[in-house]
Amino acid sequence: MITRAAVAVVKKEGEEEVWPEKITLIFDKKKIRARAKFLPPVDWLSADEKLIWLQLNKPADIFWKEKIKILRRSDEASPALATIIDPSPDPDNKKYLDSPYLRMLAGEARDMLLALLRLKGTKGLREKEIVDFSGLSSETLLNLAQEMEFRGLIKILGFRPLFLISQESLNFLGDQILAFLKRFHEKHPESLGLNVEKLRKRFRVPRLILNLALASLKKNNQIIFREKDLVSLPEIEIPLNPEEKKILAELEEMCYRGEFRRVSLEELKNRFRLSRRSLEKLLSHLVARKKIFQSADGFYIHSHWLEEIIARLRSSGKKEMTIAEFKAMTGLSRKYAIPLLELLDKMGITRRKGSLREIL
Repeated sequence: MITRAAVAVVKKEGEEEVWPEKITLIFDKKKIRARAKFLPPVDWLSADEKLIWLQLNKPADIFWKEKIKILRRSDEASPALATIIDPSPDPDNKKYLDSPYLRMLAGEARDMLLALLRLKGTKGLREKEIVDFSGLSSETLLNLAQEMEFRGLIKILGFRPLFLISQESLNFLGDQILAFLKRFHEKHPESLGLNVEKLRKRFRVPRLILNLALASLKKNNQIIFREKDLVSLPEIEIPLNPEEKKILAELEEMCYRGEFRRVSLEELKNRFRLSRRSLEKLLSHLVARKKIFQSADGFYIHSHWLEEIIARLRSSGKKEMTIAEFKAMTGLSRKYAIPLLELLDKMGITRRKGSLREIL
């Protein structure tokens, strides 16, 4: 990357030598004048290594782990050998030496990438930033990222170009979202939940990263979506008046009898004389209490029937099932069988395998 400063690891040469303030760097067949300053010792370097801060007289393109030679005198026959570990040090960071960041940069490529990801936090790290810093090829970075994702260290958000976030940062964002939702519910006990867009503005993270954090929290039953874009903690009880409680009981009974397969939300609105928001509020209440489950397509099924279907799948003795076999087993039309299978996929009960479903 184009820089005027860098931190390198240099080998000691015998007794503690005194270096001149002005030196010459040799790398990539170039010579650049610079000022050198030894940094305080750290416990993660070997006994024959020291950290040195290099302030270049003019900008130069230097990469992580690049090998350089340092001439202390113009006529020196044996220049000192050094390895760049940080081509973009922050001179204003007073905790620079004490933080794990520099130690991680002195490690392998995996450690370097984790250090950069930690520095970027919940904003994520893009391929160009990594290439500029490390000089590694896109192919090398892709292989490294896939290996680290397999180990559970990072998440790949995009491939062309690469867009990454550390699992550590994703977990941190999830904890922050939960804490924010808790405070929101305490201040607004009457509210169904918080709009996703308000969460994005509050945390100022890319939409892709927020969606991934929310999906992870939902999968772990730490949040629910009461409406399409309203997020809530699952334990929050929405206050209902007597009339709403009566309608709620009817809705649950209708779902239990399978009547939701024959009526639209519009028909339910008219039947109970509810606004769309009021109907979604009551349905989300049943979802939150795990009385009913909702697929991504808006298909509702009572928990009793869902548990029965799961039990029948697992006791069928089959490892795989066609859609036709699933329809025959449940008595559902294709219109409802497909959303239900997708819900079972999401729950980890089945897994799509071409035109079949594996029973897990």
